[in-house]
Amino acid sequence: MGMCPPRAGPLRRLWERVRLWLLPSRTVMVLIPLHVLAFLALYVSSVHVVKREILLTHGRDGRLLLREAVRELHPYMCAPDRGGIPGQVELFARRHAGLELHVYGRDGRPLSEPHRSAPEVAAFIASGEDERFTVVEGADRVILSGLARIRAEDSCQECHGAGEQLGAATMRLDLTAEVGTAEAHLRRTLGLLIAGWVVLVAGFNLGLAWWTRRSLAQIGEAGASAAAAGASAGVPRALLDPVAAEIYASLRRLVEERRRQDEAVADRLQHTDRLASLGELAAGLAHEIKNPLAGVRGVIELLRDDTQDAKKRELYSDIVAELDRVNGTIHSLLHFARPAPPDRQAIDVAELLESSLQLLRPSLAQRGIALSLEVADGVGAFPLDRGQIRQVVTNLVANAAEAIQRNGTIAVRASRFPDGGGLIVSVRDDGPGIAPEVRGKIFEPFFTTKFSGTGLGLAVVRSLVERHGGRVEVQSELGQGSTFFVILPAPDEVPAGPGPAGED
Repeated sequence: MGMCPPRAGPLRRLWERVRLWLLPSRTVMVLIPLHVLAFLALYVSSVHVVKREILLTHGRDGRLLLREAVRELHPYMCAPDRGGIPGQVELFARRHAGLELHVYGRDGRPLSEPHRSAPEVAAFIASGEDERFTVVEGADRVILSGLARIRAEDSCQECHGAGEQLGAATMRLDLTAEVGTAEAHLRRTLGLLIAGWVVLVAGFNLGLAWWTRRSLAQIGEAGASAAAAGASAGVPRALLDPVAAEIYASLRRLVEERRRQDEAVADRLQHTDRLASLGELAAGLAHEIKNPLAGVRGVIELLRDDTQDAKKRELYSDIVAELDRVNGTIHSLLHFARPAPPDRQAIDVAELLESSLQLLRPSLAQRGIALSLEVADGVGAFPLDRGQIRQVVTNLVANAAEAIQRNGTIAVRASRFPDGGGLIVSVRDDGPGIAPEVRGKIFEPFFTTKFSGTGLGLAVVRSLVERHGGRVEVQSELGQGSTFFVILPAPDEVPAGPGPAGED
């Protein structure tokens, strides 16, 4: 504000109130001195223009006056004695207030005031000019001076030759009063303009401050009401003025966006915590279950090989199969909880996908499921971990096959980002689709809708893809099938690449 606030006490509190009142519109307050400077510049330029106009106008009038004086003095200049010149000069000066008129002979001697010397007149007569006008601006006076040559006219050719030089006349016209009056009028006008503009800007400033505080108060009340009613509650726009309504809507959008971001971060942290817990669990399982299971499996195989009873052999084989299933679950859990960092190498995408699907085709064909592969032009090689991406594709196809069960189609497609950078692999099936209430849980560990499932297949897919800096998305409608998108950016790209909208 430009002033030092009081140190303490009531004056300090009053100062804080005034400062807080003016703070929102401080920018507007800065405009006042800027406009004052602009008005001062306007005043200086206006004075210059007005003074120039006054001098031009009076210059024309002075030229006419001097010519009129020359015409009236001509008969007296032609007279032999020239005795009537002083009286005529005095009479002419009385008729034109503020005019100072003098007459000189052709030798430069004064005729109207004998004791007046004018060396500039002699120089003018010698110059051969007919007229000369100048403006002299002193510290406190503005004088217009003029000189005109007096020549013999046709009416006095009897005693003088035509055009003969008879003398010269000089005039001085004091314009100080006219210029001073114009400047005073400009000062008054400028003062009124500045005062009016200051009042207008200050009034606008105070009105803006009042409106701003009113809008902010309404927004605060609206926010308090919304907080009391719940995070999802809104405030009717009719309760707010237009400005407050727009600000409130913008703030609400900002808060909602921040809330969604916080929820996403919380979900990610929760997922990370689950991974850490599963890692500890998997390590314990590997030590406490997997190793003993290997011994039990070996014993069961020995018993199966030693018996000749067909029913017992079948029973032992079922036990071995169940032990293999348990061992596979532990293996999946270990791989999910503590996956190795991807060993990226330039892998031919078409060859990787074809070799991955080749192992699945026989079992799928037995169930009447057709498996197709399409690799778009220009996919070529891409930096991948062959083993991890093979497992991703295998798990997605196996998940699609479990959804179809029998007689259906699975289509695998690979393409690049529109800019040619990242890679998108999609797995589409024509199964029953995924219910909306289930869609958000399918990537959670141990979540499954099948009685025999472990709930780790899609969780492993998500973990491995995220290890590659990518993400997995799903589109599904009940009765229309599902499509899973594996979106992998190039290693030097930002992980958030284009979404599945680019897939056909």
